[in-house]
Parts: sequence; structure tokens; C-alpha cells
Amino acid sequence: MQDASSASVRVLTSADTEAYRSVRLQALYEQPPAFGSLPEVEPNLSETAAKLAKSNDRCFFGAFQGEQLIGIIRISRYEAPNEKHRAYIAGLYVLPSFRCQGYGKALVREALRWAAIASGIRRVNLTVVTQQEMAIRLYQSFGFHVYGTEQETFSRDGQFYDEYLMTLELNSDNDHSVYQKGQLNDC
Repeated sequence: MQDASSASVRVLTSADTEAYRSVRLQALYEQPPAFGSLPEVEPNLSETAAKLAKSNDRCFFGAFQGEQLIGIIRISRYEAPNEKHRAYIAGLYVLPSFRCQGYGKALVREALRWAAIASGIRRVNLTVVTQQEMAIRLYQSFGFHVYGTEQETFSRDGQFYDEYLMTLELNSDNDHSVYQKGQLNDC
């Protein structure tokens, strides 16, 4: 068993494209109902590199154990000018052998830290498949709460999956303490 205290979390760049795409594809194959994308329509390497390029409106983070990318998360500001006060978290995934060790918590914390220091973000939203109980508990440990359920969001092999809509309000001064939450046993 690894220890999350020996991992590092940092912003991903185009230099991380191959590693990111590999982890992302593993997530899509392993947990298809948990993600809105299908592996066969995932962007190619050059498109992925462009997504990882520096932007003021989005940030990809990776958790590393040594040189190995073991977890990913994305936070993005909404695009419409009248929605720039909101951001959303998406794509949280940790490789199976590194789960329940604090890596997911570290990734969420970094995404929330980004939101807390980004200019004008007051709220962070996310969606999570209702069966993803560990992820739901993780998000709740940071103060996210469910404000709705989208019925039959995804279908796979004839089964439908619902998603919870979750939100976290940052105060108007961007609450820098929000990323210190996440008091949760790792599993």
C-alpha cells in the first residue's frame, strides 16, 4: 500500500499528454457510467495536448507517485460571460491500486484551491453518478451538497444511470479555507 503523503499533486501541462490520456482512457474503460465520454470519442494526442495548455479558465491536475501519474481531475470556469462566477469539477479518477489512500482528496483539494484564488469564482459545481458512493462522501467532506438529481443521464448496456448535481458555495471573498476541508477517512 502506498502513502499519499509521498505523492505530489501539480498542474498538468502538454508534456503530460501521453500519461494523462492513458489514465483518462483507463477511467473511461473501467468506469464508463461515471464519465460522460466514451473511450472511442476521446480526443487524440494533439487535441489532448491543446486541452492541457495553460488557460485562465481551466486547470488539469495530476497526482504523481514518483514519476507515475496515478490520478487526475479537471476544474473549469463556465464559458458564458454571465456564468464566469461558477466553476465545475470533472473527471476525477485515481488508479485502482492507489485508491482509498488520500489521492482523490488531494486532487479535489488542489482543484478547490485553484477556484479559491481564481478571480471572481463564487461557486463550484459537479455531477456524480448516484451509485458512486465513495466519491459522493469525498465531495460531501469538502462541503458539497446535493441540490438535484438528473434522471437517466447515461445509459450503458441497456441500464440507465442517474447523476446527483452537487454544489459548493465559496464566499464572495473566495473562501481560502475551503480546500482545507475534506476531513474524511480515506475509504
